[in-house]
Amino acid sequence: MSTYQDPSNDRDALLAALQEQTDLLSAHPEEADIISKVRDDIEEQLAALGQEESQDLQAGLSPTLETFTSPQLQTDGFSCPPSPGGDADDSDSNTDMDDSDSDEDELNDHLRERFCSHECDHESCRLANEHCNIILMASATGVPQEHPQTIEAREDEPLLGGPGAVTQSDSDPIYRNLIKGTAAVAQCGILLLAALVWAGIFSHPLIFFSAHPLLNSSAILLQVQAALILQPTATPQQKLLGTRIHYSLQAISLAAFVTAFTIIEINKGDHPRLTSPHGVFGLITYICIIIQALLGVVQYFFPVTILGSVDAGKRLYKYHRHFGYSVLVLELATVAAATQTTYNVKVLHIPLWGVLVAAVLIIGGVGARIKKHKLGF
Repeated sequence: MSTYQDPSNDRDALLAALQEQTDLLSAHPEEADIISKVRDDIEEQLAALGQEESQDLQAGLSPTLETFTSPQLQTDGFSCPPSPGGDADDSDSNTDMDDSDSDEDELNDHLRERFCSHECDHESCRLANEHCNIILMASATGVPQEHPQTIEAREDEPLLGGPGAVTQSDSDPIYRNLIKGTAAVAQCGILLLAALVWAGIFSHPLIFFSAHPLLNSSAILLQVQAALILQPTATPQQKLLGTRIHYSLQAISLAAFVTAFTIIEINKGDHPRLTSPHGVFGLITYICIIIQALLGVVQYFFPVTILGSVDAGKRLYKYHRHFGYSVLVLELATVAAATQTTYNVKVLHIPLWGVLVAAVLIIGGVGARIKKHKLGF
């Protein structure tokens, strides 16, 4: 079986996805911006796959190249196995080479002279000629002479785990992205966080302020779902649907955050503000949430109108992802700081340790599925 069967299949799948994207653009021209992003992503994967195939080719030929360049071979020459008649091939006479020839071009010329013109019916000789031709072809096309140590760190590999663990297959419905791979860990974390907050609130009589933590925790829950649903998408159709669900959930989340902020402002009345770490973190978090939402709207819906070009929107997309993950961490820090407020310490009794455990699960589950090339690494 060919060593390159799997990369070949991957290439066919990517080319098919590229064609599907072209068809999708014809059917949905209004989605040109997101489809262009998908097209660039597929082309990057094709380029990375081509580089990997070249590296794998050279790695597979390394033992043969090592044999051809061994000191024993350079000294003694190449000897064919005995033929049925007992005579060796007369090409044994081409055996001399200076041991000091280390230059790559001289080595290739030496291989060509000694082996590519070598003819023999013996199986081992025939295979040697085939390997020689492949090596020379690889050299002529610029294949690296050494196999890099980082070949396993492909651009589409998540920070933790293999690509297959977090990539949506063609047969998977999109809702499975919510539990695929380490998403289950993140779900445990966000459900634990929501349960702690909601149990603390509903175990006491509801007041006007009660809506503030309920809305904030609900908004964070929606944001986690929005991230998890989009992360594993692969094909243009999946990414388009995932993006629509993503920004819909984020819009609801944003409305919840704004309402929660309005409620706390009304509830404060004439009382002083920013008197606790939670208050300071909270204000910074709300500002970052608004900025993040604006970045998303601009780069996706109005890249040409506001930024001047679709390419400018694509460049902004990377920072939108970076900032989004950072905002999630900031939101969890704000919730942790809320456990140290006077109201929580004396009334709600939401434990800090529980919030921290939930935060670790959320960050670990979401962070493990981040694909490095989407962050620009």
